[in-house]
Amino acid sequence: MSTSAALPPVFSLPTGSGLLSLLLEKVFSLVAGDRISAQDRALIEHVRELSGTFGAYVLEAQDRDDLIVRLDQVVGDPQFYLAQMLLMQEVEAPGTLSRRVDGLALESGDVVPQSMVNAMGASSKPYLRDLYRRLPEIMRCFGLFLRQTPHVTETAAAVLQNEDWDPLAFLSAPDVSVPAAEALLAWMRLGVLQLASIALLSHQVVAEPWLKIAIAELLATSSKRSLALLAALSKAEVSVDLLPADERLSPAALDRQVEAVQAAYARFNMAAEQSGEPVFPSAS
Repeated sequence: MSTSAALPPVFSLPTGSGLLSLLLEKVFSLVAGDRISAQDRALIEHVRELSGTFGAYVLEAQDRDDLIVRLDQVVGDPQFYLAQMLLMQEVEAPGTLSRRVDGLALESGDVVPQSMVNAMGASSKPYLRDLYRRLPEIMRCFGLFLRQTPHVTETAAAVLQNEDWDPLAFLSAPDVSVPAAEALLAWMRLGVLQLASIALLSHQVVAEPWLKIAIAELLATSSKRSLALLAALSKAEVSVDLLPADERLSPAALDRQVEAVQAAYARFNMAAEQSGEPVFPSAS
């Protein structure tokens, strides 16, 4: 499903956490108005349930290291993706996902909802501004990607049927470059972080100021890496103001990195075979 051999399989993208966060940004903007539909209301309630489970778990972190551990425990849990897939199946008609994303275009600019500032704290606002500056472009790139890969949701559903599926297997795959793996991990973390912020908004969960700032900072950095990934997958042009040139992912460059790694593996195995010596000494 990837547009490049160097990019990891992207079946996790539609079910991977980021889509929910993007949908939510638009849906929650409708709550105060009269335009909210029954479908949007159902989406809100389902995501609130997810935030009460996965988001609240992240908010139990005792320090920054524990926060990262908890994030990766969630993104590494197949049940997290199954819950999201079930949610999307309930609120989305088959084949409408890309049109749904196209219809959720966010306003450009760096306006941060006051409710988010209130929930995360004033000290988090600079990081939240970075996040909200990138969300419209992330949405645009994601919509382009979905139009280019119309069967990606079916692929995701098939993958979730595999009981042995490991969502984080790409982190140790030799055919996935480190930059690509880091970017996909950031995209997967983005939605979990959003669920944590929704837990603060919807469930009145109490969190220490340091934790709110840490979540806001990770939201900002994860959004930048996510934009780099989606721009590469969709081949979209993105402003350097949002994504500096030295932070972009070039599929061609990533392919060369993967080829170099694979060649190194081949040379190592060949040298080991020719030497006749055991590669890994037996334990004494």
